Amino acid sequence: MNYVFVTRMFSGLFETIKGKEWNPSGIPTFIKLVEKIALSEMVVWFVICRTKKESSVIGNKFQSIVFRERIKMFVIPYKHVLNSGKVNAFFTTLSTLYYIVITLKSLNGRLFYFDRSNIVIAAFIKAISSSPVVIRLLGLYPDQKELSIKILSKLTSFLTFISYKIKYDICICTQDGSGVEYYVDKLLNRKTKKVVLLNGVVKNEGVGDDACNARIDEMVNFLFVGALTQTKGIPELINAFDQVNKKCGKPWRYQLMIVGKGALYSKISSEIKGKGLDNIQLVGTASLDEVKSYYESTDVYISLNKLGSLSNTVLEAMAAGRCIIVLGKDEITHTDETTERLVPEDAAIRINRNKIVNDLAENIIDLIENPEKIAVYSERMRAFAKEFLWSWDGRINYEMELLERVAKGKTIEMSMLRNVHNERKGLL
Repeated sequence: MNYVFVTRMFSGLFETIKGKEWNPSGIPTFIKLVEKIALSEMVVWFVICRTKKESSVIGNKFQSIVFRERIKMFVIPYKHVLNSGKVNAFFTTLSTLYYIVITLKSLNGRLFYFDRSNIVIAAFIKAISSSPVVIRLLGLYPDQKELSIKILSKLTSFLTFISYKIKYDICICTQDGSGVEYYVDKLLNRKTKKVVLLNGVVKNEGVGDDACNARIDEMVNFLFVGALTQTKGIPELINAFDQVNKKCGKPWRYQLMIVGKGALYSKISSEIKGKGLDNIQLVGTASLDEVKSYYESTDVYISLNKLGSLSNTVLEAMAAGRCIIVLGKDEITHTDETTERLVPEDAAIRINRNKIVNDLAENIIDLIENPEKIAVYSERMRAFAKEFLWSWDGRINYEMELLERVAKGKTIEMSMLRNVHNERKGLL
């Protein structure tokens, strides 16, 4: 059984494809799964460029690269036909179908694994072949939520809508707090089997055994890790710390490290300088080992991810046993309703989404003035994380078991989807 992956071009693949050496970053659910399969099976991975920027990585030309002998990657360029995103997406999809058909020659006898960007192709492959088709959702995005509940969205994106409604062999979703459990049955065919899985962490033994760093009259270290974009809440983060500086005055008893890059990097860098926020350090990108050291040396981890508060960065902060600040639930979009159900109220500090800047600033000042609270939250998080998190090995092995059953045509019982781990592991 050959495994065929069809995904868009992730930024974590840029350097790997440019240098033709296997050194991907980010997207661990895909990378670790591909690496696991490639230990014993052939993986064919079609990487689709969905923007001009992504396509520039390959000079806008089709590329074929072999990694580790068993990973055959085909990178398909973006088709720019008109100044219309939908038209170009359609022709890129047609081009992808062409490359898949001529490359594989036979679509049968394989397991296909698709991400959300290629759902139309997934529907086509499912309709014309006998091969099992798995779809992978990395949480639910706003456009998917609208597609599941709004008639106008269904009409304007009709091809995408009916592609989700095809009966697939299984849909594997990431439990990231985005509200998957509320929308997934509305978005997909009700007969498609679904499992929602929390992501893993690098290490799950001895979680956060080291003591909290914060001490009275000493510097409190805050940390933010993530893309510098609107949805990650980076503008609100800067404005909140600006308020903290104005209210606390000098000498500052804290510092903030911001790890990551993104569309707002230059703007945020200018704001930090313009507001005189000398106690904020903009680190930029960092290696996995460097990021791990930041988690280990920080006192308080802040996530303002508006799409969900169970992202990889938050899980890693949990694994490090840190005091964590996250956004509270949004009852309109159902974001983080599950997060509040899974994570005890006293294990993390939650910020009101309707007044992020003011509420965050108040909580930061409270922690700076009362660092003993940091130690209390850290201890509660350490105890919770030991029971809640699972390792990446456990996470990937569980998914591999599901894929192997699908590949062999075996029945996936509901007990496999619901009761392998307890509900706090992120399973529906």
